[in-house]
Amino acid sequence: MASLTSPSGSSLFANLPPPAECLAILVGFAEITIFGLAGLANPPSFSKGLGLPITSSSSDSNEDAKLEAGSTTPAEASKAAKTQRGLILALAARNLEKGLTVMAFACYWRDRKALGTCIFAGLLTTAVDYLAVKWYGEEEAAFGHVIGMANCSLIGGALLYWGRDGSW
Repeated sequence: MASLTSPSGSSLFANLPPPAECLAILVGFAEITIFGLAGLANPPSFSKGLGLPITSSSSDSNEDAKLEAGSTTPAEASKAAKTQRGLILALAARNLEKGLTVMAFACYWRDRKALGTCIFAGLLTTAVDYLAVKWYGEEEAAFGHVIGMANCSLIGGALLYWGRDGSW
């Protein structure tokens, strides 16, 4: 069986951060790519995955848009669809910002307490996302937000518990 050591004799994993930081970096990367950039690139698909699908503004679905938006004219339905798209873009931008903040604390400043606070604060936004999906969206998609709340609690809590005392 091969040894996991570098040519200098030190362990291959000696320079890696502890598992909680690695998971935090993974969360930050997901926030940037899956929940941020993907949402900016394709808001309808992102909103469906989020559990709050937006209506299309095409002429074929104006009847659906009118019913969902509670409007009576095509202009009002189109305005509602634009508003929905704008809100989804704002959510994607929020996720992108959160991911960049996590990556800065994890990879640049390497501050475990601040990183733990940032990840743990995601519990609030994920809980609100869960409630929004449960009340106004597709209920079956709400469970994904429960997983997010567990991730924020466990990873953020681990980072806050170990604080600055551990070595990087």
